Amino acid sequence: MNKYSVRPARPSDVEAVHEIIAKQNTLDFGSALRTLTDLQKLWERIDLDNDTCAAFEDGKLAGYAELRDNDSPFIYLAERNNVDLAFQFLTILEEKAATRKKEETVNLFTQISEKNNTLLQLFAANGYKSNLSFLVMELELSEPPTSPQWTDGITVRPFVKNQDEQVTYQTDEEASKDKGYHDPLSYEGWSKRMGMGTESFDPGLWFLACEGNAVAGVALNVFKKDSNTGWVDHLSVRQAWRKRGIGKALLLHSFAEFYRRGIHHIKLSVDSKSLTNASHLYESVGMKTVQQYHIYRKVI
Repeated sequence: MNKYSVRPARPSDVEAVHEIIAKQNTLDFGSALRTLTDLQKLWERIDLDNDTCAAFEDGKLAGYAELRDNDSPFIYLAERNNVDLAFQFLTILEEKAATRKKEETVNLFTQISEKNNTLLQLFAANGYKSNLSFLVMELELSEPPTSPQWTDGITVRPFVKNQDEQVTYQTDEEASKDKGYHDPLSYEGWSKRMGMGTESFDPGLWFLACEGNAVAGVALNVFKKDSNTGWVDHLSVRQAWRKRGIGKALLLHSFAEFYRRGIHHIKLSVDSKSLTNASHLYESVGMKTVQQYHIYRKVI
């Protein structure tokens, strides 16, 4: 007889669920990643009955799982080594994914920290494959960063709302084409991925490197208030402008703005097998690898 009582999450569960998410993310990635407010707002948008499940043992929350709108199964456990519950959650999430899609096949993918052996082994044992890993790199600024050196003819300016959306999207997408994992996005999909419609979107942290009227590259940054961390979310340089130091200059320009705002802790994630050797660029400005995570995929 199963010792867990499993049901969809309810609004009244939100604080207990957030506590488990924050604990696991802190162990896996170094910070909670989601605030309680983030989770509350997410639950206002999603279908709790069809996209979430919560497990209880003796009336106490033992774990939480969710199927995100891009068919990503995520599992959070109160007890890190609880393989039985993790397997039960994965089975439920896969069934949900299969029933909510009309296509013959569903592509599932998830992100798992190198530190979480329970989930790494669970997904691998259940048919998920990984050929993509990311490094999480960070930098602590104890003094103002080195000033960027701009190539002749290149200038930098902030992103301007209601003017630069399309050119920033086109630049970011074009520069991403040589990433082996890149899935082309429509403008609507890209703007959603970049959080442009959220309260946390800050155009003052987005920078465009230009040559004349042409945009050569972009640095699209975000501030995570809960951890007081500045994230370099996307650093993109169009192929025609590469090997001119623009990426490094955009990076240092971003660091300077973070420092000016009193944000000294900076992080980013990068493909561990980047074709442009991006990790070498980040190491050259003092960033260190602190974590690694893997992308696992499965077709059902």
